[in-house]
Amino acid sequence: MEITLYESPLRIELRNNTLFVNGKQHPRAVRKTNDLLKTLATEDAGGNLDIYYMFRNICTCDDIRFDITVIPAGEIGTEFPKTFGHHHPKSTSGVDYPEVYQVLHGKAFFILQKKNQNKSVDVVLIDAKEKDILIIPPGYGHVSINNGTEDLVLSNLVYDKFSSIYDSHNENKGAAYYYLRDGEIKQNTNYIVHKNEHITAREWTKRYEFSCNDLLVEFYENPKKFAFLVKPEILF
Repeated sequence: MEITLYESPLRIELRNNTLFVNGKQHPRAVRKTNDLLKTLATEDAGGNLDIYYMFRNICTCDDIRFDITVIPAGEIGTEFPKTFGHHHPKSTSGVDYPEVYQVLHGKAFFILQKKNQNKSVDVVLIDAKEKDILIIPPGYGHVSINNGTEDLVLSNLVYDKFSSIYDSHNENKGAAYYYLRDGEIKQNTNYIVHKNEHITAREWTKRYEFSCNDLLVEFYENPKKFAFLVKPEILF
């Protein structure tokens, strides 16, 4: 796939899973099938293939970074291709760090899950289309899935000074649900699901009274708008 994602404030082009920022190739990290084996519905994943590409620190300001993730269309075993999944640690105020995503190309499905005191989880299944903004509130682990026929390109803004926590997804064979290629959304029996809901990204983000049309443009114009990523108590 060759696509120009932005002309300004930065020229960002994607060419065959390689990202160019203002004409310069940007470093990437690759996650392969073997990196995700512990999160899959089945271990028969069809070889050690590239599953997704991460382009971090495309631009930064006030300890917030702008990233892009590319998840090519295809399959990973019996599932649609997905990210590993993780949670965020707590900030100095005791509130977990949030994150914000935007779908730049393709369509996406997100699995958000929050742990309860009785070790069950509350799950939100979210459909997102191109240009949609999705906020990841404090306390929610999340997985991004390409359930479409086109390559999925996501952008995100996140605080740059913490390390993600992968323990829950690693120990429980992934998220609370698997999105299978035949369209079934199958529960992962390693979890007790207390409740779940299935909504759109716009419906979900509206609950948090957060409004944004374009992460990169608005981050460039007014980085203080995203100060809640560093101090989540501002918004939450």
